[in-house]
Amino acid sequence: MLVKLLFTLMIVLAVALIFRTKSSKSKTGTEETESGNTQNISSQTILYTLLGLIISVSILIFFMVWSNQHQIINIQVTDGQGQITTYQAYSKTIKGRKFVTLDGVDVVLGENDRVEMIQKK
Repeated sequence: MLVKLLFTLMIVLAVALIFRTKSSKSKTGTEETESGNTQNISSQTILYTLLGLIISVSILIFFMVWSNQHQIINIQVTDGQGQITTYQAYSKTIKGRKFVTLDGVDVVLGENDRVEMIQKK
């Protein structure tokens, strides 16, 4: 949640910087001094740096979510008679007492089944 707020804040700052840069160009007209030129260059540098940072953070968040969803989980199910069955599933396919194995088999567990989920490292 905090990452989403920071990401939104960075976008708002980047948009504000863009509009500030555009409005300062229209106010100065055709005459530009050397100090105005360096200010525009530094504003553009800041803008591109923020844009690169936003893209980098987005890629990092996407990779972290994707890698978390594609973790293989070993699931041991013990039924009421003591028989143990072992399954493997991606963590994104586990929803409560239902999951889809790596082979594509849908498994729905009963109330009497005991479940142990062990993450593979």
